[in-house]
Amino acid sequence: MPGAWIVTIRSVPLRYDELRRVVESTGEARVYFGEALAYLKGEAVALLRIEATGFGWLEALHGWWQQAQKRDGIAFDVRFYIRDREFVGSFQRDRVEALVQRLRERAPRVSASTAA
Repeated sequence: MPGAWIVTIRSVPLRYDELRRVVESTGEARVYFGEALAYLKGEAVALLRIEATGFGWLEALHGWWQQAQKRDGIAFDVRFYIRDREFVGSFQRDRVEALVQRLRERAPRVSASTAA
């Protein structure tokens, strides 16, 4: 998808399938790489790399995240990165609007030559 933003999400492995479903539910984003269980710096995480043409998926994901915590009574976070390792923010620390703004400004974009 030329012009799409490239974003990485990390969260708890238990939530991988739900995360993927919600991210792709709006049609604005697709998971081009995902691992239900990865180990980064000794931490077990679900890892999703996303190409996004908009950010409605992030708002949908935030709504799902709030409901999942209430439903299950278990707190967890969803963290956002660019270039796989540069931390941008998380749902526990940031407002959705602030995350969207930072991702729009800082996330790399898919070039036409990369997408071909």
